[in-house]
Amino acid sequence: MTQQRLLDVRNVSKKFGGVIALDDISFHVQHAEVLGLIGPNGAGKSTLFNVISGLILPTTGEIVLEGCTLAGMRPDQISALGAVRTFQSASLLVGMNVWDNVHVASLFRSREASDAEAAVDCTARAIAYCGLQDRIHALAESLTIGEQKRVEIARCIATAPRLVMTDEILAGLNPADSESILEMLIGLKKQGVSVIFVEHDVRSVMRISDRVVVIAQGKKLTEGSPDAVARDHKVIEVYLGGRYAQHH
Repeated sequence: MTQQRLLDVRNVSKKFGGVIALDDISFHVQHAEVLGLIGPNGAGKSTLFNVISGLILPTTGEIVLEGCTLAGMRPDQISALGAVRTFQSASLLVGMNVWDNVHVASLFRSREASDAEAAVDCTARAIAYCGLQDRIHALAESLTIGEQKRVEIARCIATAPRLVMTDEILAGLNPADSESILEMLIGLKKQGVSVIFVEHDVRSVMRISDRVVVIAQGKKLTEGSPDAVARDHKVIEVYLGGRYAQHH
């Protein structure tokens, strides 16, 4: 049985003046799948997230979430359809505590958006899932980096998402916090949520991803299973240099 697609990115390009940030990129995400997205610095990964999440418009191409074209929609409209993201640096609401940060996100969820009682329930469940019950009254600016990253994920969960896109969520974390975040993402997949996992820690990407897409200089280099991508000479060359690829 063929697994149903959740997201289709079709021939997406993005130009900033004369700079081509994304060049004819296509890939898809299936339901309940972790898709790893890797590439060197400046490859276009964050720009791609910005396009999918509605922060910027693509120059050409289209993005389709279960038959609904996202290009031209605002980020809050895309969130209401079930596609949400984190940022490289946690963008929490300063001056507000953990509960309020997550509760605000629950108001943008894709189902029962007008039900205040359901919003409170979504907030509580998201906070519990991320192990933040003891920090609900802590102000965002008082949190450790690991706690901030967990709040980012809790805010995504509070929207009742179908797709969560994490942009270098492990950056700056110690091994224990990284392991906790990875377990959360694996748990989301088990609950039927799809994840696009952008990360420089390639070992973590290979560990939890069902498939991996590699981009470099704004173009898709290859995609496939983690094992196949790890052995691809084009990928080795991009990360370690042509001389290394020739000798190995």
